[in-house]
Amino acid sequence: MSVENVIREMDSLHLETVFKHAAIASLTCKGRTLGPDREPFWVEGQKESLDEGIVNAEETVVEKTIVSPSIRDKEPSLSCFPDAGEINASIFRREMAEQCKRSVRKQIQALKEAHKGLQIQCDSRQREEDQQKERLAQKALREQNDNLINQKAEQLAQGQLEAQQRQQLDLRKKTDQKLHKLALEGVSRCQRRFGNKYEGIIKLLLSLDKETVQVCAAQNQQLRELGEKFDDLVCTVKMGNFEQSQYLSSIIKAEQYCKNLDDLEADMIKELAEFSELIQQQIKMEAAQRLEEEKQRQLEEEKKQFEEQTQRQKEKDESEAQQRQKLAEEAAKAEAAKATPPPEENSVDVSPAEGTISTSYVHPSRLAFYNEIISLYQTKVDAVKPLQSEESLKQYRTGCQRAINLPLNAITAVSPQHLSNNFEKLYNFFAGHSVRVMNDATITINDHPLARDYCMLLMAKKFVSQSETAISGNPQAAFPFASVIVTFWKLLPDFGKVFLAYLYKESPYLVPYVIPQQPGQTAEQYLKSIGYRLSDKNELEKPDMFLKRQTGIARLYAAVIITPGRKADGPAHCFGLEEGWRWLAHVVHVKPLPDISATLIMEILQTLGFELWRTYGKQFLKLLLYIHISYMPQLAIYDEGGPKTRLEMLLAKFLRERQIPQTVGILPPGFW
Repeated sequence: MSVENVIREMDSLHLETVFKHAAIASLTCKGRTLGPDREPFWVEGQKESLDEGIVNAEETVVEKTIVSPSIRDKEPSLSCFPDAGEINASIFRREMAEQCKRSVRKQIQALKEAHKGLQIQCDSRQREEDQQKERLAQKALREQNDNLINQKAEQLAQGQLEAQQRQQLDLRKKTDQKLHKLALEGVSRCQRRFGNKYEGIIKLLLSLDKETVQVCAAQNQQLRELGEKFDDLVCTVKMGNFEQSQYLSSIIKAEQYCKNLDDLEADMIKELAEFSELIQQQIKMEAAQRLEEEKQRQLEEEKKQFEEQTQRQKEKDESEAQQRQKLAEEAAKAEAAKATPPPEENSVDVSPAEGTISTSYVHPSRLAFYNEIISLYQTKVDAVKPLQSEESLKQYRTGCQRAINLPLNAITAVSPQHLSNNFEKLYNFFAGHSVRVMNDATITINDHPLARDYCMLLMAKKFVSQSETAISGNPQAAFPFASVIVTFWKLLPDFGKVFLAYLYKESPYLVPYVIPQQPGQTAEQYLKSIGYRLSDKNELEKPDMFLKRQTGIARLYAAVIITPGRKADGPAHCFGLEEGWRWLAHVVHVKPLPDISATLIMEILQTLGFELWRTYGKQFLKLLLYIHISYMPQLAIYDEGGPKTRLEMLLAKFLRERQIPQTVGILPPGFW
C-alpha cells in the first residue's frame, strides 16, 4: 500500500467516526443538551466506561436503527450525553490526529522528496557511470582510431616528405641554374662595361708620354689589380660553385668593381688635370721667360740698330757737307737766273690694306655676323653715353637699374605664374608703365629719350651676368632665364642682338671666333682679348675660374637655342636649333685652344645633343664621328688636359650607346 492510500483511508476514517458520533448523539439526546444552564451528563470517573458505552452504544444504535426507528422520538436521559471534557479531549485528539496526519504527510512528503532526490542522485550517478563508461569506450576507440590515423599519417607524411624533398631538390637545382644564369648575365653586362672602361683607360695611358704616365703610376697599379680581381670573379661565376646567396653578391661585387673603376678613372683624370695644369703653368712661365728674353734681345738689337743708325747718320752728314761745298762752288759759277724748283708730287697716305683673317680662326660668314652684332651694340653704347655721363640723371639711372634688377633676379621656374609675373614686371616697364622705386617715387622708360636703349643694354648685360652667378652653379637655372630672353627677343628684336653681343664679348668662342694674338701684344693683353678678366688688384683670372664662367655662358647660350618662349607670343623662335648645328659645324674647323674648346663642345653636346640627334639624325651622327675621328687628334696637339679627356670619353659613350640623354630642367612647350 502506498503512502497516498494510507492518508486517504485516514481521512475517510475520520469522517466516518464523526458521522457515527453524530448518529449516537441524535438518538440518545432528548431536548437541548448544550448551553450554560445544562449540566454535563457525565462525571469524572465515568470517562473510560463512557467511551466503552459510546462504542457499545454505537453498535446498539446501529442495531436499533435497523430494528426500530421509532426510538428517535424518545427523549434521552442526561446520563447518555457525553462529558464536555471528553468532547474537548475528543476534539483535542482530533486536532492532534490532524496535526499528526499533517506531520506525517509532511514527513511522508519529505520522505518522498528525499526518496525522489535520492532516486535522482542514483539515476544521475548511474548516468554518469554510463557516460563515463561510454567516454572510456569512446576514448579507447578514439585512441585506437588515432593510432591507426597516426600510422597512416606518418606513412603518408613520410611519402610526402620524401616527394617534397625531391621537389625541393629539383627546385633548388632549377633555382641554382636560374641564379647562375642571372649571375652570368649580370656579370657579363658588368664585364662589358668594365672592359670598355678598362680599354678606354688603357688607351688613355698608352697615348700619354712616359713622364705623364709616371704621374698615374699608383692608379695604373690599382687598375691592374682591379682587372685581375674582376677576371677572378668572372672565372668563379662561370664555374658556378656558389651558394644561392653568393650569386647576388657576385653581381653586387661586379657592380662595385665597375664603380671602383669609375672612381679610379676620375682620380686618374683629376691627377692628369692637375699635372696638365702644372705643365701649363710651366709652359706659361717658360713662355713668359722666353718673352722676356725676346724683349731683352729686341732691346739689344734696337740699341745696336740705334748705334748703327747714328753712325750712318754721321757718315751721311759728312757726305752731305762735302756735297754742299761742291754745290756752292758750282753755284758761284752759275750766272743764269735762278732755276725754278720742280713741283713736288702730291703725297697720299695709303693705309695698309686690312689683312684678311684666316679661316682657321673664324669663318667669313660668322665673322660678318659677329661684326654686324658688335656694330649694332657699339652704336647703342655710343648713343646712350649722354645719359650715362650726365650727373643730374644719376637718380634716374638708379631707378632704371632697380626696375630691371629686382624682377630679373627673381626669375625661376617655381611655377608658370611666378615666371609670368616677373616677366610682366619687366615688359610693362619697357611698355611705358610707371614703376615705383625708392622713396615712393615713380619713373617710366619714356622719361628720357635714351632710356629705352640704356635699359635694353642694362637688361642684356644683367642676363649674361646670371651665367656666372646662378647658372654656373645650377645648370637648370638657365632655362627660365632663357625662356624670358627668347620672349623678349620676339617682342624686341634689337634686344636679342644686344644680348648676343654681350655673349660674344664675354666668350668669342661662341661665334666661334679664335682671336689671334697680334704682333707686339703681351700675353696678358692677349688673354684679356679672348675673355680673361682682371681683378680689382689687377690680377689675371685663374684658368679654373675662367673655365667655370665660360661653362655658365655656354649653358645659357644653349638654353636660349632650345627653350621656347611664352606661348601667348607665338611659336616662332628667333634663334633656333640651327644655330647649335651651325656652331658645331664651324667650331671643328677653327684652331683648337687648350681646355676652352673641349669644355664648350662638351657643354653644347650635353645640352643640345638630344634635340640635335632627334632633328638631324644621321647627319648629326656623322658630325659626332667626324669630331671623334678627325677633330680630337687635332685637339690633342694643343690640349692634353682633363677637359679633352672628358670630351673624348663623352663622345665614346654617345657613339657606343647611340643616344644622348635629354638635359635636365628644360621647360616644356606651353609652360607659361
